[in-house]
Amino acid sequence: MIRSAVLKPGLRRSLFLIIPFALLLGSGCQVARTTTRAPEYHPAKHAEWSMREEIRTSAARHIGTKYSYAGTTPQTGFDCSGFTSYVLGQVDIHLPHQSGLQAQTGEATRVADLKAGDLVYFTRNGKVFHVALVESNEPDGITVIHSTSSRGVIRENISQSSYWKPKIAGGRNVIQGNLTASR
Repeated sequence: MIRSAVLKPGLRRSLFLIIPFALLLGSGCQVARTTTRAPEYHPAKHAEWSMREEIRTSAARHIGTKYSYAGTTPQTGFDCSGFTSYVLGQVDIHLPHQSGLQAQTGEATRVADLKAGDLVYFTRNGKVFHVALVESNEPDGITVIHSTSSRGVIRENISQSSYWKPKIAGGRNVIQGNLTASR
């Protein structure tokens, strides 16, 4: 036979409060924990991002450089393909000095998928006549840095340009195949 213990009234009242709380704690209810994992480090993605940033920075340094037909250096000035080949040459990506040939170099990329450091090329009457370096591709459009015959090296949103937008013909990723383990 089980005997019930005789408790003082104050202690009995305290137990009535403590026991349900203890049962709740031990009932398996757990405090929700959020675990955040650090993003995984991918050396190849980091190398690509780093190279794209280096290209963007290098291109921006030349804004204001004059236009020069067949120009390939900051000292003499740039034409469009001279500019892109010079900037990309700074990160050991070697391109031909002709916009039509640059439009065949690297991997074809949808214009909507262009990233900083990619090339965008333009056609007139079915022929490539200009190439530009993508600086960014945002919801408000594609911003490029390019050498124009009228204004030299400039930054411009080609998606908002009535002159350039209808002439956009495609894009090229020349970075992906040029990543090296040393970067």
